[in-house]
Amino acid sequence: MNAENKSYIKLIIWILTLMLVGSIIGALTKSSIDTWYQTLNRAPLTPPDYVFGIAWSILYAMIAVSGWLIWKTKPCMDLKLIKRLYVSQLILNWSWTPLFFSYHFTGIALICLSIIVLLVARLIFETYKKITATALLLIPYLLWLLFASYLNFYIWRHHYH
Repeated sequence: MNAENKSYIKLIIWILTLMLVGSIIGALTKSSIDTWYQTLNRAPLTPPDYVFGIAWSILYAMIAVSGWLIWKTKPCMDLKLIKRLYVSQLILNWSWTPLFFSYHFTGIALICLSIIVLLVARLIFETYKKITATALLLIPYLLWLLFASYLNFYIWRHHYH
């Protein structure tokens, strides 16, 4: 097997891993989505529930490709920072769902989401000239995070205040 084929196998592993983790987290919080979340006063722009699964599947694939591109980049001065930003936002991304859906910590989830937005924006900034494809792949994710922040803020504001 040549190096190019090995690289594509690694890409597939990146995508499948991120989608699997996202699916597991989603499955663990499904009962709260079907009960607690349905009782909330949600934002007027809240899409139908099925849209979230589609959007996150696409976004996780894009996030995975971004990570694969970062890890296959030849070492450079900012690569350690870029990797730390990527891993940090990913851990917080995976933390948001249980914070919001399982524990109903909508305010803490909003803070978590705000930090993710900042980390992804910085990641886009840091990769734009060095790993341009990564930056471009992360822009839809950043836009979705901003939209998710609006949805989270609305619930936090109208449910608890």
